[in-house]
Amino acid sequence: MTCRTRIAISVLLCAAVLAVAGAICASAAVLLGDADSDGEVTATDVTLIQRTISGVNAGSLDEAAADVDGNGAVEIIDATFIQRMVAKMDTPYPIGVQPTQAPTQAPTQMPTDEDGWGRIIFQP
Repeated sequence: MTCRTRIAISVLLCAAVLAVAGAICASAAVLLGDADSDGEVTATDVTLIQRTISGVNAGSLDEAAADVDGNGAVEIIDATFIQRMVAKMDTPYPIGVQPTQAPTQAPTQMPTDEDGWGRIIFQP
């Protein structure tokens, strides 16, 4: 085997390894709120969180994705935030996108309704 052939084989092997590693990393991408890891955030994720919290055998829960507020625990407020996003309501967290880092603290401003009545919509 010539030196050029060895180099060509080495380059092809490296390219194959990088392609496989890229595919593995892409499939490992987590969407914030995607509790069932199916690649989208839906009401099914909310149901999975609710069932898990209530102790019903619900299936596999991705705790990193389900912990929307980043406090280290999957709680009913996480399901509420996901419900708000599914209903196209404002949320203080980037649900449905791949997080660059976990949230470090809860929002400091309480959202209120749009009609000016000053009602608090939810409490984190």
